Formats: sequence, C-alpha cells, structure tokens
Amino acid sequence: MRRLPFLALLATTIAIRAQSPRPADEFQQQVLPVLTKTCAGCHNDRALAGGFSFEGIRDAAAAAQKPQLWQKVLDKVNAGEMPPRPAAPLSAADSAAVMGWIRKLPSVAASSASDATQTPGRVTARRLNRVEYNNTIRDLLGVSLRPADEFPVDDSGYGFDNIGDVLSISPLLMEKYLNAARTISRAAIYGESYPEKPTLLVKLMSKKVQDDLMARGNVTPFSLRGAIYSTFHAPVEAEYEFRIRYQNFRGTETVVQDDGPTARGAQTGGQRGQGGGAGRGNREEQNRLAAPPIDMKFTVDDKPVFSYTVEGNTDYIYARGENIVRVKLTAGDHAVRFSFPEYANVPDPRKQLNPDGRRKLYVDYVDVIGPFSVARARPPGFSRIFTCGLRYSSECARQTVTNLLKRAYRRPATDQEVSKMMDLFAQVRKSDSFEEAVRVVTEAILISPHFLFRIERDPAVRSGDGSYELNDYELASRLSYFLWSSMPDDELFRAAEQKQLRSAPAVRAQVQRMLADPKASALVANFGEQWLNLRLMDRTKPDAAKFGAVDDELLEAMRRETRLFIGAVFRENRSVLDFIDGRFTFVNGPLARYYGIPGIDGEAFQRVELDGEQRSGIVTHASILSISSYATRTSAVLRGKWVLDTLLGAAPPPPPLPPWQALPE
Repeated sequence: MRRLPFLALLATTIAIRAQSPRPADEFQQQVLPVLTKTCAGCHNDRALAGGFSFEGIRDAAAAAQKPQLWQKVLDKVNAGEMPPRPAAPLSAADSAAVMGWIRKLPSVAASSASDATQTPGRVTARRLNRVEYNNTIRDLLGVSLRPADEFPVDDSGYGFDNIGDVLSISPLLMEKYLNAARTISRAAIYGESYPEKPTLLVKLMSKKVQDDLMARGNVTPFSLRGAIYSTFHAPVEAEYEFRIRYQNFRGTETVVQDDGPTARGAQTGGQRGQGGGAGRGNREEQNRLAAPPIDMKFTVDDKPVFSYTVEGNTDYIYARGENIVRVKLTAGDHAVRFSFPEYANVPDPRKQLNPDGRRKLYVDYVDVIGPFSVARARPPGFSRIFTCGLRYSSECARQTVTNLLKRAYRRPATDQEVSKMMDLFAQVRKSDSFEEAVRVVTEAILISPHFLFRIERDPAVRSGDGSYELNDYELASRLSYFLWSSMPDDELFRAAEQKQLRSAPAVRAQVQRMLADPKASALVANFGEQWLNLRLMDRTKPDAAKFGAVDDELLEAMRRETRLFIGAVFRENRSVLDFIDGRFTFVNGPLARYYGIPGIDGEAFQRVELDGEQRSGIVTHASILSISSYATRTSAVLRGKWVLDTLLGAAPPPPPLPPWQALPE
C-alpha cells in the first residue's frame, strides 16, 4: 500500500479544517437562517409559542447560554415534531445542520455522554397479571377456564396493571395459585367436571331497569331494545338446550295492512275480554294483527342458529311457553345473543317503553340445560401435554415433561429442572397412573416462580457498563406478552430456537404476523383500554333519568367503537395522530342513530368515513366523552385534564394553595 507523505496528510487535514466553519460561523451560516425562516414565525417575543423566543438569539455566544432550550429543540427536530403540522417539515439538509450544531454544544454533548454511560440496571421480574395468567393457561394447556378472575385485583402503576415493580404476591394470592393449579391440571388431563345428567347450568336474566349497577354473573346488561347477551361457558363438548322466554306487552300500535287502511280502529286494550259478536277466532286474529310481526334471533359466536317470528299484542297466544333450541357446542366460552335485530334501526329506543315503564317486547330469561350427547373425546389440551400420544413409556414421560417445562417457562429447561420434575413423576408413578403423574408434574409447574414470573436472567458475561442483549427467548416473551398478553406460540418458539429474532426485519415480520392474529385483540383490551382509561366505564354511567336513551347496551357499543378504532390503528400501522383527528370510526345501527350518522342499519358494526366537521378522532367518541364528564353534565375541566394526562402526557399541576394568612381560622 502506498503511504501518504506526512506533509501531504497535514495539508489535507488543514484543508478539511479550513472547509469546516467554526462553531460561531456555523451558527450564523447554517442554523440562524433556518430559525429565521422556519421557527421565528411562532417562537418570537410576541407569540411565545412553547414559552420561548428565538428573537434574542442572534449569535453563537447568546445561543450557548441556553443549553436546556437547545436540548428541547434537538428532541423535537429529531422526533420530526418541529415544525408541527400542517407546516412543511424541515429538509434533510436543514435538519442535519441544526442537529449537528446542537450536538457540538459542550453542555449538550456532556449530557449525551452521561446518558450513554449510565448503567441500564436489572430488569424487574414481572409477575403475570390476571389477564396474562388466564391467557397463558389457555395457550399452554388448552383450558378455557378463567381462574384468575377469582384472584385479588392487580395493583396498578402509572395507570397500567402490568408494571413489574407493583405486582407482588400476597398470602391470599399464593393460596389462590395453589387451588388454581390443582383445578387447571385436572381440567387439562381429565377434562372439566360436568353433571352426569342434564341439568340447569345457568339462568340468564336481563336487568329490568337502567341503573348504576353493573351486570354480573347471570344478570345481563339492560337493553331498551329487549336483548339478552352474555358469555356461556360449555364445560364439555356436547349439545345444550336453550329455553328462551320472551315477554310481549305490545298493544298500542296501529298496523297498516295491504288489504285495508288499518287492521283495527281502536287500541287492543279495549278489546281484551270483549266478544262483540265476532267470536273467539275473530278476536284471536285481531290480536295477531294488532302489532307488527318481528323476528327474534339467537346467535352463537355471531352465527345465527335460531329465528322465531313474534306476532300480535300481549293477548295473542297469552299462554305461550318457552322456545326450545338445542345447539351443539365445543368446550369453552361462547358469545350468545338473543335479540330483535329490527329494533337496532329504531331512532329512539324510548318508544319501546309502555307508560308503566315496561318494555313492549323483550327477552325475559334464558335457561341453559345440559349437557346432552356428550362427546367422549380427550380434553382440548390433551395433545398439547402428551406430545408423544398414548405411548406411555419412560422416554415419553421425559419428552412430555421437557416440552411442558419449555413452554411453561418460556425458555429451554435446564437439566436440573427436568431431573427434579422427573423425580416427582417417578414418585407419583409408583402408586398411581401415568396420567396422574403428569398431572401432578403439571400442578407443580403451575406454581413455579418460573411460570408465575417472567424472569430475564443475567448473562454470565456483561459489558463494561452492565448492559447486555436479550436472548431470543426473552425477546419472544416480550413480544408475545405485549401484543397478545400471553405466552409465545410455536412459531415464535421456533424463531427463538433458531436465533432468528436478532434482526429488525425478522422482528418486524413477527410483529405483523402477530397483529394479524385474533389474539392481538388483547393489545386493545389491555393496553388500549388502560391507556385511554376506558375501564372507568365499568364504574361510571350517565344519569339514567336525564339520559333515558342511553342503556347498558349502548354504553357497550360506545366502548366497542373505541376498541375497534384502536385495533384498526394498530393493525393498519396508521399514524398515531389518527387518535387526534382520524376521519373514520366504527358504528352499528343504535350508535349511528345516537350520533346522527345516516345509512347504517343492523346490530353489526361497520366502518364509516367521517367528514371531520362534527367528529373525528377518539376525543369525539362517546366513550371518551362519557368518562370525561359527570353523570349529569359535561365538564370542560375533566375533559381538559383527560387530554393533558392521556394524550399529551403532561398532567396539570395541583391547584395553587392560598397563602396561609388567608385561610380562615
């Protein structure tokens, strides 16, 4: 290689330095023109946007006296937030010039160096919260039970209930863990318990009035449109009988028929019990025509399974019984709904009330009887545990235990951990069956700290500043518990095993795949709802006397609108600014009529585009307006505080206290 002569090297260095302006000249030539052209229009002595002005900064010496200001400018320009929309962004050259000069300031450079040399510290062991526990049990063992619903409420930190520093274990919670492990292991190996003979499993009854109480257990939310909707847990794959009883108190409508102007000339109430010479058959026909026919539909997991047409007024088929429907269901939770879909298009649901306050037509109760014709099959998660099938041998036992430990601990198990569980297996196997020995091992795993906590262990070798890279299994757990609130799936485990999560494209591909999975709804339900404080809707409701058209069903529709909006932003990788002014939303018939949006009918939610004039973004969602108001009126103070806290991350300071001399004695 040809060496560059020293004099030539020195001359080149001097030439390069001569071409680079001094800091003072750099500010005058490259930074000040950008500030004058782009920033001074808002950040001047008159407007004082952001609380500061660039007018007094005309040279590098004056600029160097304000290091905190330039640190803010650096952060804003680096994040692309200056200048703000709708102004045109800085060009790449202008942005590089401003940020390059700021980073050369001694105070800013020292601060950056200090931040770079800080020790990152250790990661707190994160206990699974209640949602994560239920979801992990579901994906690990295929058990649809929700034992964590009976656990004590998780503590929250900074508005979220998955902060490791505040998630502790109390003696009561430990007792719940022990009981849950026993119940879950039995359900995973042998299946859930169920009655030997068909019996009444649950009786669903709707609230009769709108009030501040929350619907819990077998009591379903109040619906002005007469619906009952809930979640039914089928303990085993079998047929279940739904006995539906509706109440018909109609009788004041005037129905126009095809063959005449009206079906009757007077209200039904005056005809009850009066023969008028027409005879019983004639009265029956008059009662049938006294109110328009309407379909009652029964759906399971949004799929229709039964439909029945309700005819007449309250006197028609007065001694009717229950509508009986038998449906085959798989084991697990199922969303059931009994409703009158035509009522979703009623402009004002209060017209469905009689003068005495009773709804004219509604589903009164639903009895669920079963199970019938039980499927004699292994539990859904049996194959997830016994990966070698029914070949019960020592090799099968080790394979089963090793695989179960890996999936439960979210990492490969050590030889010591496998040996410990195999010793437990052998001890139980001496006096019991192979399956019972695996059940006991499963129970032991479910109470292990390595299952209950997400532990990121320190590596043996660390860098000088104490930092280290996460291994692939730890990164897989972080991804899955953030996006799914659950453990990694098989594909994520394979990627971790093959060390494919060390590149940004691979991680991006996994994130896109996981967001497309239905389990990504947990990101909306857990992160989205806690971020926006939507869970406040469980504790606060608009005053029923003042807002008579708002019932529990409409409140649930408001909440679902926001959840669907958040999900769309996440799945479609939309701008975070859509939360402020997104020109779309999701509504069904009742919610569209409450908003005054035309053209939307039915109970199903539809995506609609907005003009941005009356509403756009989540701030105009009814759910957000509800939680940032009082029960009887709106509140600019509460709403402003919500915007500052939630959207801007700038909580307002506490109110100033008066001087102690002014306080009354």
